[in-house]
Amino acid sequence: MHRLASGLALLCALARSSAASPTVIEGVLPTAPGACATCHADIAAQWSASAHHFSSFNNPYYRISVEEFRKERGNRASRFCAGCHEPVLVSRDAVDKPIAVASAAAQAGLVCLVCHSVDAVPDLGGNGGYHAKVSAVPVGKPAHGERLRPSLLSESKFCSTCHKVGLEPEVTHDRWLRGQDDWDAWQVSVLAGNGAGAVWRRDGARCQDCHMPLEPAIHDDAAAKNGMVRSHRFLGANSALPQLRGDGDHLARTRVFLEGAVSLDLGWAPDETNLVDVVMRNRRVGHRFPGGTMDSNEVWLEVEALDAAGTVIARSGGRDTRGELDGDTHRVRAEPVDGEGQPLLRRDPQHMRGVAFDASLSPADPQAIRFLVPLGTARVQARLLYRKFTPAYARRACAQLIDRAERARCVDLPVVELARAALVAGEPLADDWKKLTDRGLALGAAMADSAADALPILERARKLAPSQVEPLLGLQRVMLTLGRTDDVVALAEEASRLAPEHPAAPFVLGRALEHAYRYDAARAPVERLLTLLPRDPSALALAARIRGLNGDATGALDAADRLLALDPELDEGHYQRSLALRELGRTDEATRAEDAYLYHRRAVEIDLELRRKLRERHPDRPDESVPVHTHRLHPFERDPRAPSPASSSSRMVSPRAR
Repeated sequence: MHRLASGLALLCALARSSAASPTVIEGVLPTAPGACATCHADIAAQWSASAHHFSSFNNPYYRISVEEFRKERGNRASRFCAGCHEPVLVSRDAVDKPIAVASAAAQAGLVCLVCHSVDAVPDLGGNGGYHAKVSAVPVGKPAHGERLRPSLLSESKFCSTCHKVGLEPEVTHDRWLRGQDDWDAWQVSVLAGNGAGAVWRRDGARCQDCHMPLEPAIHDDAAAKNGMVRSHRFLGANSALPQLRGDGDHLARTRVFLEGAVSLDLGWAPDETNLVDVVMRNRRVGHRFPGGTMDSNEVWLEVEALDAAGTVIARSGGRDTRGELDGDTHRVRAEPVDGEGQPLLRRDPQHMRGVAFDASLSPADPQAIRFLVPLGTARVQARLLYRKFTPAYARRACAQLIDRAERARCVDLPVVELARAALVAGEPLADDWKKLTDRGLALGAAMADSAADALPILERARKLAPSQVEPLLGLQRVMLTLGRTDDVVALAEEASRLAPEHPAAPFVLGRALEHAYRYDAARAPVERLLTLLPRDPSALALAARIRGLNGDATGALDAADRLLALDPELDEGHYQRSLALRELGRTDEATRAEDAYLYHRRAVEIDLELRRKLRERHPDRPDESVPVHTHRLHPFERDPRAPSPASSSSRMVSPRAR
């Protein structure tokens, strides 16, 4: 009873503290770039087209969401949104009051001096937890640069403050939930220099490297070096905003940015004549794909079966006359739901109660989805398509626009083709060891009863590329899934001889030995892993568990503390910390750590219940929570009013093809 009471007390205390925005802005922000544009014409022009400019009430897709939030939760509660979306209003202490949406302050977005005045991000908790001091800007060098370019500005940590969200009890009127979080997804990836279990390694990259690449300065910008400036377009996946504004240049750049971010590969399922595996792999994105607000980003697979004459005879992922997707389309996304298991369709995080499934793509691991095609199929073709919002949400958000032409552009959501692939009937597996490894990794992520399908594919890749470690690591992961611990040990030894510095071998080995209760044996590979990746959250979580299970409470506490320094809300970190503190006799601290664990924990049993409710509501849809699940292609009769893949609309044309 004491434990329950203390946990509830902490929940109440945290709920009270969340009523005040963590954003601290000293001084009043301007409502426009103003004097900045005089010397920085290139940067100002780039920013003017960016989503950072259109972050506030000048964005109808955002405006309808925040206005409904304010109606339901009250003006003060919308500080939760305002630190990142309306910092000009925050600096004027206007968020708690009715907002004149047409005012300059409400239309400003993220002006230059927001980011260029942030002097501290106290922790990695997100939710706009930054400190900004809007002081005078000196003109002369070096004082000008010292004021506007602190070292923090070039660190990925800087982006964490707004690209990580925790839904506090004040927001949900229920429990704490992790929301949009590109920061931690990047932090566990190979691009952050981590990715403990990732088979494919690649060079690291900061957020700024991808979203602020160097771009030619065509207006003699004062910040240019060798004729280049860091792009302030902040290109991402928002294709709706440039379409709304009629900004063809920014839309084309967004298309190029997205094209090829994910690859597609097709192959016939093992021992099947009408079951096709579609393998997707995140090639360029440093966090999960699609990232951002994954309940509104709409990414889907369109798969078609053609007969010998080239006529489409069946399809999955088609669209009706209003642009809505077929009900059983495979969507690449997370599915947050309300308390009844209903998907969130209105950008209303206040109603979120859990995540029914997450079918987004990790930064490294391939994913496979199966499609049942009709007998007599001669060719299968697939495309991965993207649009920023569902048509229904766009119609609702755009209805408030007065100008008819603007409203028409607002609902006319561009559809971007990210990738395409095709497969001919009877086509054998290609002798491409990389594609075979991808497919084996994807199939190996299935449940144990079907993961074995990956073994012959990975063995073939291993035979084709005996000096490459990746097929071996793929086999090691499948053996982990199948519970074949001794095989994991043997493969880890072989992989470590081939690539001693590759972290996946000791990581998978440590997990396998842990699952087999061989905690003493697990200690050495886990410690080796930590020497390779000392700041990897997955490695630190595993080390905290193994050290604790080996009776090393001090070592477990050290790993847990390092883990929580990287992700202060991670439930595993708080749990391992509580166990270690209890072992060390530090009872009061252990109790507080347990309370923090209860507050932040992912309530798996609640998510399972919400998933059950979602299944009951949609019994005819494939279960997206199951890896390598199967979709059925349906007989196809073209409706002349429906969107066509061969549409002449420029919105469906690859920018490179043009």
